[in-house]
Formats: sequence, C-alpha cells, structure tokens
Amino acid sequence: PQSKTGRAPGAGPELLAPAGGPEAAHAALRYGADAVYIGLSRFSARAEAVNFTPEQADSLIAHAHGLAPRRRVYVALNTLVRNDELPGVAEALGLVSELGADAVIAQDLGVMRLARRYFPELRLHASTQMAIHNRAGVEMAAGLGFARATLARELTLGEIRDCARVPGIEVETFIHGALCYSYSGLCLFSSFALGRSGNRGRCAYLCRDRFQAGPGGGGGLLCSMKDLDLSAWAGALREAGVAAFKIEGRMKSPLYVAAAVSFYRRLLDGALSKPEREAALRDIRSVFSRPVTELSIAGPAHTGLVDALHGGHRGVPIGTIGALIANGAGRKAIRFCAELALERHDGLQVEIPGVDEPFGFPVDSLKVGGRNVFRADAGSTVEVELPEGAPVLKPRMPVFRSSSQEVKRRYPVVGLAQAARLRTRTSVEIALTLEPGRMVAEGRTLAGPATVEALAERKGMLGPASDPGRLEAAAREAFGKLGNTRFELGAFKLCNPAGAFAPVSLLNGLRRELVERLETALAAARSARLARICAESCAPESRASGSGAGALGWSVKTDDPCALADFEPSDWAGLEEVTLEARPGPGFRKNLETVAERAGRQRVRLALPLLVRAWERAALEKLIRELLAAGWSKWEAPGLGAWPMLKRMGGLDLDWAADWTVYALNRQAVLQAFELGARRVTLSPEDGLDNLKGLLAEFGARATIVVFQDTPLMISESCIRANSLGQCGGDRSACSEPMELAAPRADKMLAITRECRTILLNRRPFCLAFKLDELRAAGAGHVRADFVNRAWPARSAAEAWRKLRAGEAPGPWHAANIERVLQ
Repeated sequence: PQSKTGRAPGAGPELLAPAGGPEAAHAALRYGADAVYIGLSRFSARAEAVNFTPEQADSLIAHAHGLAPRRRVYVALNTLVRNDELPGVAEALGLVSELGADAVIAQDLGVMRLARRYFPELRLHASTQMAIHNRAGVEMAAGLGFARATLARELTLGEIRDCARVPGIEVETFIHGALCYSYSGLCLFSSFALGRSGNRGRCAYLCRDRFQAGPGGGGGLLCSMKDLDLSAWAGALREAGVAAFKIEGRMKSPLYVAAAVSFYRRLLDGALSKPEREAALRDIRSVFSRPVTELSIAGPAHTGLVDALHGGHRGVPIGTIGALIANGAGRKAIRFCAELALERHDGLQVEIPGVDEPFGFPVDSLKVGGRNVFRADAGSTVEVELPEGAPVLKPRMPVFRSSSQEVKRRYPVVGLAQAARLRTRTSVEIALTLEPGRMVAEGRTLAGPATVEALAERKGMLGPASDPGRLEAAAREAFGKLGNTRFELGAFKLCNPAGAFAPVSLLNGLRRELVERLETALAAARSARLARICAESCAPESRASGSGAGALGWSVKTDDPCALADFEPSDWAGLEEVTLEARPGPGFRKNLETVAERAGRQRVRLALPLLVRAWERAALEKLIRELLAAGWSKWEAPGLGAWPMLKRMGGLDLDWAADWTVYALNRQAVLQAFELGARRVTLSPEDGLDNLKGLLAEFGARATIVVFQDTPLMISESCIRANSLGQCGGDRSACSEPMELAAPRADKMLAITRECRTILLNRRPFCLAFKLDELRAAGAGHVRADFVNRAWPARSAAEAWRKLRAGEAPGPWHAANIERVLQ
C-alpha cells in the first residue's frame, strides 16, 4: 500500500527541498530529498531565482522519476495572475501535465480552477501564499480538490496537529529557512511601495530595511525576521501527522541546499549523534544563516523573533577580536582564538555595532605563531590580514566564519552527468504493415485526454523474407530505437501476410519519419487544446454582467461601529450596504443593533476576521452562533476558512460576499468565488486599472471596488513595538496608540498593535476618489469605503465619507498600483 504521496507506510514525512535552478535540484536529490519544488520562467513566487526552462524541467523530472526510490518534482505556479496572463497559465499547466510533474503548487483560485477543469490529472498543492492557518482553511482546501495544504509558518504545534486531522488532505510545514515578517500571501508592502508584488514573486524585501520608529521608539531592522529552525521539533511534527517537511530556499545556493538536505535527511532517518547534529548545523550556517528562531511552535510568540541589528548572512561564531596588529608591510591584521578550524580562502565577517551589515572579507593571509599556514586547527590563535579599506575594528568585536572551504569539500555539488538530455517518455503504440509494394507504420499516443495518431509510408518492392520470425524481432528492435525522442515503444504489432522482407535501413528510415509526424501531430493537438481552453476560459463570456455607466452604488465597511456614530440620515441615504467585522467583545451586539436601526437591518453584512487563531476561535464561534440564531444572514468571507466555519455552525443558506483578500485578479478566480457561493466579489486594491477594467467589463454588476482604505501592508505576529524597544513594554494601553515608522524605500507608515498582532499601514490611506468616473465608465457598479485597521474618530469618518461620495479625496492619499501595471 502507498500513502497519498506515493510513500510507503512508515517511511516518515516527505523531505521537500527547494530547487531554484538545475544545480540545486540535483544537489537536493543527491543528498536525500524525497521531492523538490521548482519554478518555471513565469508564475513562480520566486521570479528572481534561476528557475527552469521547459527542457531543464523535463530533464529533472525524467531523472527524478528514474531514481530508486523514485523521487518527486513539484512545480510552483504559485503567483496571482492577471486576466491577460490566463493563456500563459493554461500553457504552463499543459506543459507541467505533459512532463509528468508530480504536483502543481498554486495560490490563485483561477490557476486552481483551470487545473481542475482542464488538467484533472494534475495533483494540486495549496501554497503557503494562501495563508491557510487553521482547520477551517484546510477543510476548504480539501473541498476544492487540493491534495495537500502548506500551512502558514506562524502556527503552533497544537494548531498543526488540528489541521493534520482533516481527512482527505495532507499538510505540509516549513521546517527550516527564511521567514517573512508578514503572514505569507498577506503582504502588500513591496507592491504598494514599489509596484513589485510579493504575491507575484517580485518582492523587494523591504522588511529587511532599517526602520526608524517615532517618538519614544528605537530604530533598526525592526521587521527582519530570524530564520526558522524546527529541527528540534521534527519528531513532534511527525507525530502530529505532518506529511512533508519543507525547506525554504529557492534563492539559496546549491551548496546551501546540499548541506540543509543532508542534515534533515540524516535527522529524519535517525542517523545523527548529538555531535554530528551540531557539526551539520554549523555546516549549514557556514553557507548561509541568520540567528534562528522556533517561531510559535511551542506556543504564541510575539517577541524575540527579529534580528534588529543585522539582516543578512552571518555565519558561524568563530571567536572575538583579541587584538589588532600591524604586520611587517604595514598592513593591519586581527588576532583571535579560532574556535573552529580555519583555512586560507575561507570567509570571515566581523559585526560592527550600529552597522546593518557585518564587514566581510576573505582569508587571504593566515598566520599561527607568526608563521604563514594554509590551515589552522580549532583552538589556534590566528592572525588574519585585513583588506585595504577595512573599517575601524576593535577588540571584543565578534567574528564569524561566513564561508568554509572544508564545508564546500564536504558537500560536492555536481550537475547531472548525461551524454544526452533526459526526457520524460511517452508510450507510443506502433503497428507496422508490410506488403509487396509498400510498408506502412502507424503510431498512436496520448496528448492529454486525446489520442494522437500519425502514419508514415514507404513505397517500393519488398522481396520475400527467408525467416519471417527473425524479421519481426528485427522490426521491433528498429522501432524501439527511439533515442532522445520523447517516446518509448509500447505495444508493437507486425502485420506481414505475404512474408515480405524489409531491410533494417528502410525500417530505421520509416521510424524516423513516423516520429517526425507524431511530433507534428502532438504539437498540433497541443495548440488545438490550448486554443480551446483559451476560447472557453480566458475570454469574457458574450453576456457579460458589467453594469455599464450608471450611478455608483456605495457601501461602507468598518471594524469599529463607533466610527459611524456621526453619520447623519443623509449619509445613510442611498447606502447599499454597511459591513461590520464580527469581533467578540463587550458592546459589539449593542453597536450592531444601533447600526442596524440606523441603516436598516437588511443592509447590514457581517464580516469574519481575516485571521482566526486557535486561542481566538472559541469566542468567535460563540458570537457567530448567536448571530446566526438571531437571523443575521448576510456575511463576508475574508478567506477560504470562512465558508466551512460558518457551515459547521449551521450557516447553510447565507448571502455571501468575498472580500478582496479572496484574491480575484482574473476571471477564473472570480468564477471560482461564485462557485463557492459568493454573490459578489471585492476586487483587489493591489490591482492596476487596466486589469480592473477587464474584470469590470464582465463582472461589474457583481463586483465591488474598494476606493478608500487603510490597506494592511503587512500583518504579523511579531510585535514591532517590542522590536523597537528591544523587549515587550507590558503596557497594553500604550500598545493601542499607533506608532510612526519611516523606512528608506517606503512612505511614512503607522504600526497598529492589537492583542500583540501588528498591522503596518501607509500613513496616507489608499484612495481612488479621482478615478470614480473612469471606474464607472469601465463598468463598475459598486464601490466601498473602508474605515478599518486604524482608529477612526466618528467625526473624521463622517467627513471623509461625505467627501468621498462627492468624488473628493478626504486628505493625503496614495493610489498604489492603479496607474501602473501590476508586476
């Protein structure tokens, strides 16, 4: 029997390794990965990795499948995609299917819908970019047809265990590697600041920049997370039911992949003693490392998760500067006791207080006891010459070994040795007919769900065969010589009623002609299939539901009903809808009834929170049950987990709307939201105007555009206020005040802290008041103003609402990507 991944029972969790390029992939397989995940040139959440050409992916998959035991290759098509990119997505899915990849990793609901509808043979894995962080999210992923869900990194062991109990789907967790400050998939920082979307693989890593906090706060790398290391929890995660341990690192070197995979392979196999474990971890950290954290695995954690001093590779501690000396040539050198072996051509880094990045330099000159040496053993007092232009260094500064020749020798990384490129093979059935005046070869193979056939014919007189039995063997052998083509011989049939003879040279020529015709037929079938998919799925339907250029319907959303307290009767007039976040706490039910009385109960929609962690679930579910029992039937889903959460509590016949965090940047994603039961979708504030216009032309009557909002740039469990102070201040009242922040590549920001969760906002709200006429002309029928995430005084909210409805911006604003193409 096999598990859902094809692993034998008892084999333990799958070890899944990153492969940013072919060399890293072969390193991962050589050192024991069960599977690798790769990206193609498009639609990969690591767009700046080396990535794979179709030919390289073909070779890798063929190589992995030929190993014993068989290894797996997963292809990440895990970005959000624009409407105009759907044909490219269909083409990529077709390629992945043709190559026989073991799974597709997806974030976009449109990618998932295309795969499920047209490429049902593809196994689907839900990307961590989907921000699946609780049992309800895993249940929804299973219902959508995903075979595996990659969980958010922020989860506790108990939450992971709960997710792993969902039947019919596997869970995968990250066990090692870099961490994002924000929940993955919920970060718009790079996109809003620079037009480089993390949801599209082009993150500019602004969280690694230096931030300066406002009055009373400190400065530093306040969002630069430490690296994840859950190696000590491998056994507990295995017992929790985790199906796959994932190593992050498609931007990392093949050497890093080799060292990390080697360590985790031996760890999972129980083949590491404690000294060996420590040595292997040092090897990894010599190649690339930041300080490490176990994040929230042991329980909710909000402090001690960032390294506010240094953001990049640090290496392994090797000593502290004992003295600075000058050699005979007047060059400066540092002297220290090396805690680890050191060689010439290794790399060192020295941490300098107040400087973001350590000072790094190569070991070009190494002395022990005044003598030049090539290698110094651990415990030696060494002298290492500094390069020209070195900064001022002082005694007691820490020294790190950032590169090791010994480690490089320990993990030789080589590519795939091959005389010819490996290819994924497709079985072809061949029927050969010999007649006195001609010979005909007919080939049949599969192109997706369709059968492709081709015929090759050679005319000429064929003499009688002296041994027809030997001829059949010779013919089978000739047609089996398919070399470096995509084919391998399946069934072979010879029809030779007259006992004719065909020389091998003629058979070989006929085989080559048949292969060429099969290739041509396959290409034609592939093109026809892609054209059909695009005609059915990529172009708008003839009867689009755009609303034309009529009057805009306005709605308002808030997470604090008190923000609407100063709305006058004229402010409520013409309002289509008011959406309130269902937030457990004193006074919510009373405030809800007040808003319902003023706006009209039929116009009130309740929104579930975007994040629902284990410790928040009980209070929220109690509130939801009460609201359902009271007859509240209009709800808004901020993510996939909302649907099963409400259904589990009896909410079966509800009026659903999908918020913008159910990302819908293409028509297939919109249609998927409708299939889930949403009557209306909210289009993403991250989108550009051209893409929005295409969606509005088709779905304007059922789409809402957010035209005013304090959009979260990042949402994190790491408290930025504590990061700026170096520790938690412990004063919850102080935490309620917004903290001003500045960073070199971004606008000024505000950090909002709620129950130790940080929401980072642009100080200027997102606003499209200047685009209302253009949006209406494009087909928009519904727009929404959000007073969320920061505290909005009632008077300020009312004044802003009136200006927005008059087509005016209520103050300083930004427009994100509305006037640029989303990258």
